[in-house]
Amino acid sequence: MTHQEYLLLVQEVNRLRNEIHMFDNESISEAALDDLKHKITQYEEANPQKISKDSPNYTIAGGVLEKFEKFKHARRMLSLNDIFDLEELQDWQQRYQDYADKEGVVLDQNKTTYICEPKIDGLAMSITYNNGELESAATRGDGWNGELVTENIKQIRAIPNTISYKGKLEVRGEVFLTKKDFDDLNQAITAGEKPGKLGKTGEEHTFANPRNAASGTLRQLDSSIVAGRNLSFIAYGAYQTN
Repeated sequence: MTHQEYLLLVQEVNRLRNEIHMFDNESISEAALDDLKHKITQYEEANPQKISKDSPNYTIAGGVLEKFEKFKHARRMLSLNDIFDLEELQDWQQRYQDYADKEGVVLDQNKTTYICEPKIDGLAMSITYNNGELESAATRGDGWNGELVTENIKQIRAIPNTISYKGKLEVRGEVFLTKKDFDDLNQAITAGEKPGKLGKTGEEHTFANPRNAASGTLRQLDSSIVAGRNLSFIAYGAYQTN
């Protein structure tokens, strides 16, 4: 791949990512998009001095749509990078070792352990509680600024509106649809019982996958639509805030 081809591929992958994350429009499959991103990764590993500042490996997809109020995250919300084989895992481990060496941190490679866990594929969410009350909820957006979707989050039964902790607490997690709820939703859209993409019914307005359905649901201006789609939530972190 030439450098010009690399830059064009970066531009196209970013366009496709934003179409998915901001407009729930999946013009190619997730596997095909991962393959394109992998080609970018391979070029960057061979040409580290030519990495574009817009590389999808160093930026987070998405932004804030005009119809939603912006929310500035107190801590940046990050994204995961993919690896495809053992060699890439070993390369990552070496980069981690190099970083530790640079920072003066001593690592014992003989004691290195890995933890594997399922990845819930949905929409990253930051939820703030203040004095036990759900105060705000925002999407990841570009990592620094997200979309304020508090009223929609309050429609998800798995997320409590009140908690016992009385300080200020930020909870981060993933909003998603189970496979069963995704299938039930698409059947209801096909049958004309619930609105799908663009607020319309019929098979042509069903969702391509659960991730897009969850993302599209949280971007609804009508919170009653959110309430009818049975979204789920799993928390993976919590932080005390000022």
